[in-house]
Amino acid sequence: MIGRLPFFVMGLVIGLLMTLAWPSQAHASKCEAGTVFNPITKVRWTCIFPITVGGIRVGSFDKLDKALDAQSASKPLCACRKGIQFWFGVKVSYWSPNRMVDIVTEPGCMMALGADLLPTGGKLQGSQSSISDGTNTRKMFAQMHYYISPVWAMLDMFTDLPCLENDGFDVAMITEVLPTWQSGTLGAIIQPEGILFGNPAAGLACMGDSAAAAAGKVIDPLFWCMGSWGATYPIAGDIHFDDSVEAWAGLAARGVFMMGRLGALTISSADGCSFVPQPIWTKSRYKLQIMEPVKGGKCVNIGRPGALWSSAKHAPGKDNAQFMLFEKVICCAGIPVP
Repeated sequence: MIGRLPFFVMGLVIGLLMTLAWPSQAHASKCEAGTVFNPITKVRWTCIFPITVGGIRVGSFDKLDKALDAQSASKPLCACRKGIQFWFGVKVSYWSPNRMVDIVTEPGCMMALGADLLPTGGKLQGSQSSISDGTNTRKMFAQMHYYISPVWAMLDMFTDLPCLENDGFDVAMITEVLPTWQSGTLGAIIQPEGILFGNPAAGLACMGDSAAAAAGKVIDPLFWCMGSWGATYPIAGDIHFDDSVEAWAGLAARGVFMMGRLGALTISSADGCSFVPQPIWTKSRYKLQIMEPVKGGKCVNIGRPGALWSSAKHAPGKDNAQFMLFEKVICCAGIPVP
């Protein structure tokens, strides 16, 4: 069921008709069976750490976590109001697995469901091609599927936390119905601000973001950069790559950025009282864990070089990937006041 697209109902129908008429590309890997999402076995649960309760940390953290947890540690107490309800409490911060992203070369392959739900008759296939410009690089094209997957609610855990999402599992986006994902040129028409970042100065800024990502940091103001994974613009399914696993992660991150540009991305506020819209992503609030074709040993910040984490993650003959998206949640957990 695709219940997260009220603002796209008509657009999806039109987009599906247009994209099915798109020229076909080289055939890629088939939709593998046995990829149905299992939160117990596929999620790397150590990624929820560190957990900070009232400024007290549980678990180790890296440089990315230190900057984020400082928001909870500096002001450990909180007070919130929602309508007529008012509560005092302590700030709790943790990494929450609540979204999943598929990067598939087989259109319609819903990895989380373990089925091909959108036969395209050979259209919209993923591809890999060499770039004959002397750079010895290649270009990958793949489709993206974005899922609402509140794992805590699915496992019926920590349901008393006021910041826990309790929405059911759902599909929020499939790029097969978006003509703009199939063509960077169309994407530039819909998102003209991308032209501002297609210049040498913006590219040089991304070099600094790449160096920071390698050190475990993220430069949030450089929202058009994804560290070593490339650029967020154009918001399309083409990406330059040397490492296939790194390219998958780049397309997954670009999909998250696209959801923000479509108005479907939120983050918890700094006071822990609510969720606020995020039309431009805050990269430091997200990290990714690869689940398919090989389960990753740890989560990585946006843009982290593949040389530091992607080794042995590409099983032979398997060109579809699945990621768990962890979001940093800051929550005011307390007792309601009558």
